[in-house]
Amino acid sequence: GKQAPFLINDLVVLTILVIASVEAMRRRAFRLDGPGGLAVLFAIVGATSAVLAVPRFGLSGFELAFSLAYLFRWLAYFGLYIAAVNLLSREDVPGLLGAFDAAVLLFAVFGIFQAVFLPGFAQLVYPESVLYVDWDPQGHRLVSTFLDPNYAGALLTIALLLYAGRLSVGERVPLWRVAVLLMALVLTLSRGSMLAFGFGLVVVLLIRGVSARALKLAGVFALLAAPAVPRLITFAAAFNKLGIDASALQRLVAWSRALRVFADSPIFGVGFNTYGYVGRFYGFEDSGRAVFGLDGGLLFIAVMTGVVGLTLFVAMMGLVVMRARRVWRDTTASAQERGVAVGVAAMTAAMVVHSLFVNSLLLPFLMEPLWLLWAVPFVVRRPGLQSRRREARGDAPPHVGVVSFPRAA
Repeated sequence: GKQAPFLINDLVVLTILVIASVEAMRRRAFRLDGPGGLAVLFAIVGATSAVLAVPRFGLSGFELAFSLAYLFRWLAYFGLYIAAVNLLSREDVPGLLGAFDAAVLLFAVFGIFQAVFLPGFAQLVYPESVLYVDWDPQGHRLVSTFLDPNYAGALLTIALLLYAGRLSVGERVPLWRVAVLLMALVLTLSRGSMLAFGFGLVVVLLIRGVSARALKLAGVFALLAAPAVPRLITFAAAFNKLGIDASALQRLVAWSRALRVFADSPIFGVGFNTYGYVGRFYGFEDSGRAVFGLDGGLLFIAVMTGVVGLTLFVAMMGLVVMRARRVWRDTTASAQERGVAVGVAAMTAAMVVHSLFVNSLLLPFLMEPLWLLWAVPFVVRRPGLQSRRREARGDAPPHVGVVSFPRAA
């Protein structure tokens, strides 16, 4: 079986959406920008393909409802993006970033404590879990509250790339925080996270170029890390992270299966979150909590929603990056705004790479910061709070490309 429990975080998100809906109705305005519109179309394609999969793969009514339930959860977290672009102002961005920075710092600090003093943390939290089915052996790897080193590494990568973008434009950020997050990332021993982080740094360098300050910072961190390298190599070797292990081979098997399924349903895919049931149809003998997912990122999205859904999803991320590009090229924007825009572009590319190794693009705990940070370039590009107040009084024209509900007479 497969369980999808209702989480406390889901309840919090739904509460935020209810409050946001009430506030949007009070303001009598609703904005649906380009990425938001493409996300809605993607959800429609996912739902349609799931319904079409019922006769093809023999899905029951319960199985269809179960599959669509995760689509509703995806839409709920996407709702955070809609709430942000409608309710946040440019003046709110520093507060949003400060809250995110503080949350990830706490996540990292607890993770370091857990890695040192609470080995096998997921098994401690869930002693009834089955080894190699629910979780692989974790030992002293950092998993923090995500209970998974790869997902923990993804969150740390997002935060580090935001810092990298902000540092690249000359913003002053606490370097001790960067050092703590880097230490936490290393302790995950997540090869996918480290590769994604490195890829994101390359994106930052391609955008901003190599500066003397960046070289100095890299040199300082390299000198600080050098004494720990032998210990780190021993630590990684204990988990077979210096070569091709069973985990890497399992991903190759999963990718080959996914390509087979995609070749049979290339246009609209097999339906959102139906992969576990479709695997039964193909005779894939899988078990465990990851049977409905796939380590493949965009490949998994293509399997679920076909070329049509994949095109919409990639176009959505592309529009986010294009808007971020306008922000980092805007000389009137603050250093923080330009740096965050660089970081948003870098983290988007990094998450595409990271999702090749685990299903990070569709994990709720990662979708939450992704959707909120993807909204930041829209908020920055929108006129400030005073302009919005003038517009609400009727002294300024509505924003171009924005859907607005007129006020009652």
